[in-house]
Amino acid sequence: MEKLGFCDDVWLDCERFMVMKKSFLLAGCAAVLVFAGTAAVSADSLITQAEIYEGLKICDEYPVKLVLDDSEVVFEEGDIPPVIIKSRTLIPARALFESMGGEVIWDEDKEAVEIRIKGEVVALAIGSDVAWVNGEEKTLEVPAVIIAREGEQYGRTMIPARFTAEAIGCEVGWNEQAREVLIASPAAWSQEEGTEEEEEPEEDGELRPETVSGAAISFWDPFEYEPLDMMSEAASKKLIAIDLGHGGSDTGAIGHENKKDELYEKTVNLKVGLLLKEYLTEAGASIYMLREKDKYIALPDRGEIANKIGADLLVSIHNNSSDFDWPTGTEVHYYSKVDEDGLDEMELYGIYSKSVAKSVQKEMLAALGTFDRGIKNSPKLAVLNKSQMPAIIIEGAFLSNEEDFEMIKSDEYARRYAYAAAKGIIAAMNEAFGEPE
Repeated sequence: MEKLGFCDDVWLDCERFMVMKKSFLLAGCAAVLVFAGTAAVSADSLITQAEIYEGLKICDEYPVKLVLDDSEVVFEEGDIPPVIIKSRTLIPARALFESMGGEVIWDEDKEAVEIRIKGEVVALAIGSDVAWVNGEEKTLEVPAVIIAREGEQYGRTMIPARFTAEAIGCEVGWNEQAREVLIASPAAWSQEEGTEEEEEPEEDGELRPETVSGAAISFWDPFEYEPLDMMSEAASKKLIAIDLGHGGSDTGAIGHENKKDELYEKTVNLKVGLLLKEYLTEAGASIYMLREKDKYIALPDRGEIANKIGADLLVSIHNNSSDFDWPTGTEVHYYSKVDEDGLDEMELYGIYSKSVAKSVQKEMLAALGTFDRGIKNSPKLAVLNKSQMPAIIIEGAFLSNEEDFEMIKSDEYARRYAYAAAKGIIAAMNEAFGEPE
């Protein structure tokens, strides 16, 4: 799919209400979603019903997520999820601005929406190319509109999020790989909360990053490698396929690109994966490595290889990246699978991918001290949906974040990553298949 760029316009949803124009619901017509008769609207800004249906169809198949300050925004049942139309991402508004502590108000008489947050007021009218920010008139590239799915008689108000978010001081970006709209709250907001500044740690002779955060302090402090538990007899008979993300011509994310310390994600993944193999093998696990050198494997083939060897669990090693330098932390993706007969992972393989993800995430945070980005059910990721068995993807940290990068480029990071992943896998496997005698 063609890259959509830097979220040229993101849209937001406010409140459910009845669509007043019957022409809006006519499938196949070039109905313009404009309701304010006195509003000035340019021809370039018009969106047809056909374009809406096409955008909804594509994003149903390839969902777009909304991420606010590293946390995914959850939408209410019945909301229209983020949708891309004419290279513009449209997202529900109430879930975003209310999660930021703001207030979203719909004026039915004026057919206008107003967002009030932290003393800022942004107002937009349906069909109007004009918006008001704290009473000052601004011009919009695309007016606020109402969107409903085909056959629905109720719609949602959609307003341009880049304009609205930036009007209140937010940054807006786009993560193409994960299809995520990234919104960062203004730094001034966290300062208003009165958070105390962290004290500089005492010198202990160890190398520390120039910028010290809670995560960095935890990583650069000493870490105790306790002996790993052995796999139970039943767990040791289960085959674990280990996939090392990227490889060969596919570098993956690049940290400090074109600098002396440039680092490829594929290199880090390989180092972590080889250590993970050692830890799990010593614990008695049965392991199959999809690659043990700098080798290219097509993305769809990874799950298929795991299927052919009859793996009981697939673990994919990765590290993250973003267009911005502020996203940080660790996350684990999984996919709760059900086969065509309605049998779930436990019934088919004796273990849930979500249980493995939880166990691994817990140990990764303890070993790395990174920000907790949580575990995420991600059925659209190829490694997860092309594999038949329970599978997880571990995203260690961000090569695009300075503090994370300083951590990632150290040998200690690979060792802790591998140790934590092994510990989490062993714990989940033993819980599912019985503790060792």
